[in-house]
Amino acid sequence: MTEFDVEKTTIQTKFGEFLFYCFSWGAHEEDNILVLFNDKYEKVPLLRIQSACYTAEIFRSLDCDCHAQLSKSQQLIASEGGLLIYMLCDGRGAGLLNKIKGMELGRTHDLDTSDAYRHLGLEQDPREYQRASEILSYLNISNVKLLTNNPRKIQGLRSTGVIVQRKSLEVASTANSEPYLKAKATKMGHMLSEFKP
Repeated sequence: MTEFDVEKTTIQTKFGEFLFYCFSWGAHEEDNILVLFNDKYEKVPLLRIQSACYTAEIFRSLDCDCHAQLSKSQQLIASEGGLLIYMLCDGRGAGLLNKIKGMELGRTHDLDTSDAYRHLGLEQDPREYQRASEILSYLNISNVKLLTNNPRKIQGLRSTGVIVQRKSLEVASTANSEPYLKAKATKMGHMLSEFKP
């Protein structure tokens, strides 16, 4: 286990009050992981692990479901208890610059996100979950109900020793987000009932 620093406060959000943590593994911004925590849960907490999507979450782009998933997760955790672990790694861990390259390839060459990443020689989803596991250990949590549609996320967290039950987190597609969500389902194995064969 690596060493980290941690600070916490309390914040009020439109969904309710949360304990707000910053876990820091280094001097760079991406070495921080943010956590919203509602400790009022029974036995097994909800958990959402979300990577930053600055285009959707800050600038409100319409071509993905990231902002909607973040809001839905926060609402569920406020109601049922649990935590949201927010990693500052955009582009599914490939980085913001590579994400923008992929977006431009999609725009100019009609590639979906999966094919754009392949064209750039990038892994589809290079994220790791050891630090998320360390956060759970710090909070004395070993068993979670993970809000996700991504099998890689389930496997990644389980590989660290966490007991994981999956809870679906589907958001209906729109005309803008349908190509992105369809690529997630058909090419990356995401469990999305809207795109079952």
